[in-house]
Amino acid sequence: MKRKLIIEQYEFGTIEGINDEVLLKAINKAQSRFFTNQDGFLYAEILKGGNKWIKLSYWNSQEEAVQAQKAFLDHSSCLPFVQMISPGNTKILYLERILRYGNIAFRERR
Repeated sequence: MKRKLIIEQYEFGTIEGINDEVLLKAINKAQSRFFTNQDGFLYAEILKGGNKWIKLSYWNSQEEAVQAQKAFLDHSSCLPFVQMISPGNTKILYLERILRYGNIAFRERR
């Protein structure tokens, strides 16, 4: 049986006064020093709408994603990012990709 792709949806908001540039630096640090070294990690995307942020991380399995999430809070490279997140304003959802439509390569619209 073929294993299906798992998508971790991590929704968060920041504490008052954190600007996007500082937050993105912290996210990049956590991404390059922690997440890219985790078993089963494939890639991630960061989305923003208003004052809400969503990080979509793509994994080989939910077990690997959950294991990484548990280690995330204790890893020194993730601390700056964790300190910028508004407590009680986070949600994590694990989704299994069932179908995918369209081409992953995007073309510039004219």
